[in-house]
Amino acid sequence: MQTVVENAARVAFDLTSVTLKLPELDYLMLNLTVLPNQLARYKLAEAYVSAYVQNVVGATTFVPATESACIFVQYDVLFEEINGYL
Repeated sequence: MQTVVENAARVAFDLTSVTLKLPELDYLMLNLTVLPNQLARYKLAEAYVSAYVQNVVGATTFVPATESACIFVQYDVLFEEINGYL
């Protein structure tokens, strides 16, 4: 016997199925669009972060990033993290 749930979607793979309510499905769809963008930003910033870390190792005061630095990195927070670990 199968019950019908209003405002829900059933996702099936082989013999396994999951029923999701619309708010749950909206949440998953939002994450599926946000996560690839976030990953692309991380990949873009990777070289900039490495270069910044090499420049500020041993610095005692905040070193501002160059003008061509990646806009997705919070360099002040990164500087504090570097000083906390080194």
